[in-house]
Formats: sequence, C-alpha cells, structure tokens
Amino acid sequence: MKSHTKKIAVTLLLLMILGVAIFTGTKVVEIFTANKSTVTTKTVVSQQLERSLLERTSLDTVKLNNADKKKLSENNRTLSKRQFIGAFIGVRGNKLVYSWRNGYSNTNPNTSFNINSSILVGSYQTVLDQALLLSLVDQGKIKVTDKLSEYQMKGDIFKKITVKQLLHNESNLYIRKSLISNVQNPKNQSYSSSLFKQYKNSESGWVTADSFIKRMLIANATSQSYENAFDQLIVNKFGLSNTRFFSSKQAYTNDIASYDKKIINDQRVQTKKITIKKSQLKGNTLRMSLADITLLLNGIEKNELFSSKYNSYFNDNINDLNSGYVDGSTITYHATISGQTLAVKSNVKTQRTVVLITNYADSNISLSTRLSELYRIL
Repeated sequence: MKSHTKKIAVTLLLLMILGVAIFTGTKVVEIFTANKSTVTTKTVVSQQLERSLLERTSLDTVKLNNADKKKLSENNRTLSKRQFIGAFIGVRGNKLVYSWRNGYSNTNPNTSFNINSSILVGSYQTVLDQALLLSLVDQGKIKVTDKLSEYQMKGDIFKKITVKQLLHNESNLYIRKSLISNVQNPKNQSYSSSLFKQYKNSESGWVTADSFIKRMLIANATSQSYENAFDQLIVNKFGLSNTRFFSSKQAYTNDIASYDKKIINDQRVQTKKITIKKSQLKGNTLRMSLADITLLLNGIEKNELFSSKYNSYFNDNINDLNSGYVDGSTITYHATISGQTLAVKSNVKTQRTVVLITNYADSNISLSTRLSELYRIL
C-alpha cells in the first residue's frame, strides 16, 4: 500500500515538473519572440555601423576602389610630408571605409590614436545639447511655447523668454566669463537670475548664455543633473562606450592629451604638453571617441533622438554658431579647445561621414582643406 502510494506521489511530482517546464518554456519562447519583434531596421543599421567601427581598433582601414585609393594615398602623403599629428575616419553606408593616424594620442606612455581615442569636443557639445533638448520637446517633457520661468527658473528675466526663443538662441542673455563655472554643469535646482544680464549686443567680459541656460532647462525638466540627463538620454540610449565629462581627478588610458607646437631638427615633436584645466574649457567638458562621435551623429541624422519636424531647430542652431554650418543635407563643424581640434563633415542622404581630429597646434595645415578632400574621396 505504501509502495503504491509512493509511486502515485512520484508520478504526480513528475507531472508537476513537466508542467512547469512546459509553462516556463512557453514563457521563454514568448519573451524571445517579444524581444525579437522589437528589433527594427534602424536598430539593425545602427548595429551594423557599430560593428564596422569596432571590429578594428587600429586606424589603417582602406576599402576603396583603385582610383579613390590613389587619392587617399596622395592625401596621406601630403599629411605625412607636413608632419600632421592626428587621425581621421571615413564612414559610408554604415561601414568604415578608411582610416589613418600619425603621431601619438598621448606620449606618456606612447599611445597611438585608435577608434576609441577620446577627444575633447569643445563647442560641439552645444550642438549635442540642442539635440538633447529637442528630444525632451519631442517627448512632451518641454513645450516650446512655455516661458523659462515654468521650469524652476526664478526671476522676471525668465518670465519674458520662451523655450522657442532659447532654441533659436534669441534670449539675448549673457553671463560674465568669470561666472561660467557656476552653471557649466547645472544640478536640478534654480539659479539666480542675477547671474545673467540681457543685452542687445555682447558687452566686454560677458559671453552669450544660451548654451548654459539650455543645460539648466535640461536639468530642471528631467529632475536630475545635466550630466546625468546626458548620460541617460544620450550615452545609454546609443550605447556610447567612451563618452564622458572631463575630470581633473580621473584620467583614462584612451584620453587624448594636448601638445603645443615644437620643432626639433626640422621635425614636429610632441614634447611640449599642454596642461588642461577645467576652468579653461568654457563649460564644454565633454569627451568623445571617434567611434562615439560617428555613432551619435548617425543616430541624430536619422532622427533616432527627435522627430524630423524639429530638424530646422537643429540645423538653424548649427548655422548660428561660429564654427558650423548646414548646406542642404550636409553638416560641417569645427571645434577647438585646449589644444584639441575636432572637425566633422556628414551627409545623411549620401550616408557619408568624415571625422578628423588633432591634438597638436599647427597653423601650417588647413584642417578645412583636408576635411573637404577626405569627404570628396569618400
């Protein structure tokens, strides 16, 4: 009797285990199917570009026809002859087509430029701030018709300015250069309107405050610090692996150092290192790698961050800046800070992007000319 009861109990236990296994297996299939259904064409394209950029770390890629290979070789010979120090990559159709480097990203220890070398992007950070702000508008977290005072910005000065005016850089607000550190990476809090003054034209010792007010707006609209919002809404969204804000206390092996011009025996050498101080960065403290710059720009151009109906806000902002312009579907931008220069030229329609960087001050080489030539080859 006991033996029979024991057999029944074992049988029931086995049936229960089988039932759980079937149920669990079904759920696994459902979860897999659900995850699979979320993979879009845009996701696949982004992954293709990411793989193409990261499959090689050394910058020596050449995937061109013979005629263009010859043009690239001539370009590289010119750069070598003029002892250019820096690197560039060219991407077309979500693939890394060519890359090249010369000199060191850091001489202590001697480190060559690679796809993950992280450069200070300077005022290009303000271009990305505009994109981030537009993503919040697109999500409904910010309304373009709102006054800035509706986002924890106290003072009569903010009651007169709309988000739309700020997006068009038309606030006419200025801040003393000496006070930039007070707002360069704002936390989620209110700032005294006494920091800012409204002028029709720039006054001596004052700089336009639009970019800093945008960061205040981003922080207040997301209820977190500007840096955390940037990390969450841009770095994490696009899976950027070498994008971070400058810190004088922490250095990374792929951080690019800066070098002033120095000639020894008619040779340009990287021995005169420039000390980078946060106070000299004018609030633009963002570092990005060659790969991350390309991936993010690709995502912005394909409206993965904000809807195409806001493209005019983005393009007009670039045209308002001294170092950038938009010509049709082509974006060109130059940014220099603390001895590091970033130059970008990209066209979303033809899917061509060139990123050129240098960490060596040298007026004998026109980066604009080199950028245009590299773009034509691509």
